[in-house]
Amino acid sequence: MISFLRQKKSFRFVLTSALLTGAAIGAAAISAIAVQMGESSLASLSSKFALGLALLIVVYVVPRLAQSLHWQSEYALQVPNAGLVFSALILIVTVLALVSGNNLLYLVLAVLLATMVVSLLISRVMLKRLAVQLRRPAHLFAGETAPFEITVSSEKRSLPSFSLTVEVSEEPLLSVAGQAPARKLTELTYLPVLPAKTQARARCDRTFSRRGVYQVHGFVISTAFPFGFLEQRRFIEAPEELIVYPQPQALADVVSLLPLSQGQLESRVKGAGSDLYAIRPYLSSDHHHHIDWKATAKTGRLMVREFTRDDDWRVTICFDAQRDSAQTDEAEFASQFERAIGLAAGLVTHFLSAGAEVRLLTDREDSRFGIGQAHRYELLRQLAQLTPNDANDDWSVRFPELMGQMPGAEEPFRVLLTPVSRTELPLLVTRAAHVVSFGELAAQSSPAERDAK
Repeated sequence: MISFLRQKKSFRFVLTSALLTGAAIGAAAISAIAVQMGESSLASLSSKFALGLALLIVVYVVPRLAQSLHWQSEYALQVPNAGLVFSALILIVTVLALVSGNNLLYLVLAVLLATMVVSLLISRVMLKRLAVQLRRPAHLFAGETAPFEITVSSEKRSLPSFSLTVEVSEEPLLSVAGQAPARKLTELTYLPVLPAKTQARARCDRTFSRRGVYQVHGFVISTAFPFGFLEQRRFIEAPEELIVYPQPQALADVVSLLPLSQGQLESRVKGAGSDLYAIRPYLSSDHHHHIDWKATAKTGRLMVREFTRDDDWRVTICFDAQRDSAQTDEAEFASQFERAIGLAAGLVTHFLSAGAEVRLLTDREDSRFGIGQAHRYELLRQLAQLTPNDANDDWSVRFPELMGQMPGAEEPFRVLLTPVSRTELPLLVTRAAHVVSFGELAAQSSPAERDAK
């Protein structure tokens, strides 16, 4: 739909430009024919009409062509509303001067044209020899406000720059359901004045509403100084990718769907752990560091402490990103998919904070088991880049380990997030992992909805 509207707008612009150009050429041809026929009045009127159409073409066509070439060149020109009004005034004075031949109107026309030329030249000088740097947090989460620090440096020797607006050009690489990703400009800061050989720092708070990967193309510095009739823009290329992590969902909202008490099994086997297993008499093979001196003093004989063995607490989160063929509503599926992403992020955060080894398994990537904050951010990065997959692979291809043997005491605890209903899954899958369907997540009410009730 968006591409159709853009094509319709472009077709309208091309048609209008062609009609104006054809009318101007026709008026010029009539003027030339009238001169050969000796019709001086018709020739004068036709030439003035052709000149007026030429000025109208300049006012209508040139700014839009400059705007369409905005990303292909370093500098671009845009005419704001004040500039359009001023251009219309120039056109009116031009027609009146040509019709009346009044020298005073020619003088006024010269002043108006000089004003436009001076505005063009000065605004171009304001943007020269400027550099922009951006500092941001190392980790960005959807829905959270993140501080960005912008530094604008001037390398000019003497001339300051006035009325600078700094924007960032970015494009989301993950499209929203029903919409095509489009490059957009986001204003970062406004600087009234930037002296020569100085730096100006400003801070702005940004909030990304959706998780995903944002492709940053560069920065755009614009100014309408001195009169505001023309706005010059300069594009500074600085490619970078911003990864916005999904916001972890509070597990309290879905506690009924997950047996969070499972997954960590209490050990009853002695070993080199940290929990006390028993106190027994000292043997010659025991290390002296394990002697319990309080028990020794009470019993009158050497006693040592034995500890339980620390069993590995491993959790595997399987995320099925394949689109459900039974789901026909794209918007509803996209909403359910994002909720599942948030739940997966919440599970990763919960289990890693509890000290478990967590593994994220999708049909595209296997993170392997890991612990710590670095591993958490790596799993969140994978979730941020995850998109629905239209391929209809069998379960033995997607998650072959779920089709194997049932997990025993030494097997990891598995959670499967899938758009498929639990009743439609193979028996081996439902017995090998705890299944959470996307539809079950959609049925859970949010905290705001519960408060409203």
